[in-house]
Amino acid sequence: MNLPLHLDRGSTVPLQDQLFEQLRQMIVSGRLKPNSRVIATRFLAEQTGVSRTTVLLAYERLIAEGYLETRPAIGTFVAA
Repeated sequence: MNLPLHLDRGSTVPLQDQLFEQLRQMIVSGRLKPNSRVIATRFLAEQTGVSRTTVLLAYERLIAEGYLETRPAIGTFVAA
């Protein structure tokens, strides 16, 4: 799954915040559907060229704010 993410490395906005906001917008707009599985953090880090920690921090914030949910031994999904 390739997501159309565009991270601006020259921006004053941290990469994890850019990633969080773009993923949040995809969820809110319906581009990422409820209950759909999201790309694994390792693959998203590879796709975007950022560290896995950056992706993990963005995912953790999305989970904390109720946009994503984890299902143990299955993966991370868009919250219903």
